Amino acid sequence: MLNDAVQERKVGVERVVQRSDRVFQVVLHSTDRQPLQWQAGQYLQIILPEGSQCAYSIASAPAYGNQHCELHIECQPGHGRAAEVMEHIKSSPTITITLPHGQCHLGDCPQTPLVFIAASTGFAQMKAMIEQALARQHPYPLHFYWGGVRPNDFYMPGLPIHWASEQSVVYHPVLSEADPAESWEGRHGLLFQAVLEDREQLEGANFYICGSPTMVYATYDAFVTAGIAASSIHSDVFDYSPR
Repeated sequence: MLNDAVQERKVGVERVVQRSDRVFQVVLHSTDRQPLQWQAGQYLQIILPEGSQCAYSIASAPAYGNQHCELHIECQPGHGRAAEVMEHIKSSPTITITLPHGQCHLGDCPQTPLVFIAASTGFAQMKAMIEQALARQHPYPLHFYWGGVRPNDFYMPGLPIHWASEQSVVYHPVLSEADPAESWEGRHGLLFQAVLEDREQLEGANFYICGSPTMVYATYDAFVTAGIAASSIHSDVFDYSPR
């Protein structure tokens, strides 16, 4: 079991890759060869020069040595704080972070089917947990539901397709708005509705959700109404935005 004590660390910026018109993949590395400690599903805080902190899910599962971790940072026009974070990352060879944070993680990995539900860059948290489950050869089914508005919201499109073809993850991309001009042939509608349509395949599962508080609570309410046990539904939103 990893040490969950929060630490402040200075880490190097190894690379920044633009994955879409608004999403950047950032890889950080330990500068002192000491491992970075986290569990799959947790997040870190980036400390900006003036002292404010910004939270980002760690998009990679812990690996041997824990020398690297990955973030997915969405930077849309008009989102000044995200632009400030990206400017800090791009202009600094090292940045200061604190980790680990968050109670929504796999831990020892429950011995049940696992259902991962992500809106937009919520993919980051789900990616880490899926990688962890695959590394541990989880013996139960894994389902991944990724929701977007347009097809380019799936900013790393090949990875879940690889999981589906090579690792037996059942992948369900879902668009909330289907534009005929985009020739989308997959599922469309609300993300939680797609999950409930598959309810018979998901009996006994634990559900992990990452998205806005509005999206998470709408999903939670729909699931509980449908008879899914509240204790099997997990999200960081329940801690940082309780209702």
